Formats: sequence, C-alpha cells, structure tokens
Amino acid sequence: MAPSPTEQTLMAKDQVDSNKLHIAMFPWLAFGHILPYLELAKLFAQKGHQISFISTPRNIQRLPKPPPDLSPFINLVNLPLPSSSEINLPKDAEATSDMSREQVSILKRAYDSL
Repeated sequence: MAPSPTEQTLMAKDQVDSNKLHIAMFPWLAFGHILPYLELAKLFAQKGHQISFISTPRNIQRLPKPPPDLSPFINLVNLPLPSSSEINLPKDAEATSDMSREQVSILKRAYDSL
C-alpha cells in the first residue's frame, strides 16, 4: 500500500532533517582563529546546521553576538581552562592576546588539557 500524502510529507521532512549536521567547533585560543571560526559557524548556521561553538568563558563573553536569525542554530559553549595553579596560567588569561609571547606555551598546555 502506498503512503498517504501526509505520510509522504512526514517522510520528506525526516529526510531533510537527517541531512542537517551538528558541528562542534573548538578553535585555538587566539582571536585570529576564534573570529574566523565564528564566521564559518554563521555560514553553516545559514544552511540550517546546528553549531556548538566551544571556547573559554572569557572568550565567549568577548565574541560578537550571532544575528538573531542564527542564534537558534549557534550554541556558545563555555569550557573553562584548568585552574591557574595547575598550569601556572596568568589570571584571566584565556587567549593569546591576554599574555606575552613567552607565555603562550603555558596556554598551549592548558588548551591541550581541556
């Protein structure tokens, strides 16, 4: 027996929904990486894909807000760095712009431990 028009519509909707992706983006903790990744996230969101954009709380706070039409598709996920005492990370340092060039290796260790 052939599916009814309602069943065909539901099947087509399920097929379209199954073509949508959930993408996790976790850029390096430098705004030269974070901002281009956010722009790429917006392009994916325009296509209806769900994005989990992962960064540290302070970096998430410093990002421009996604446009209202894309906000439902972009989830900004806060992932705190390990405590400063474990890694010797300077206080409030969550991006390369928060520290000297010599301290970036400390940030790399913290990023690797996430």
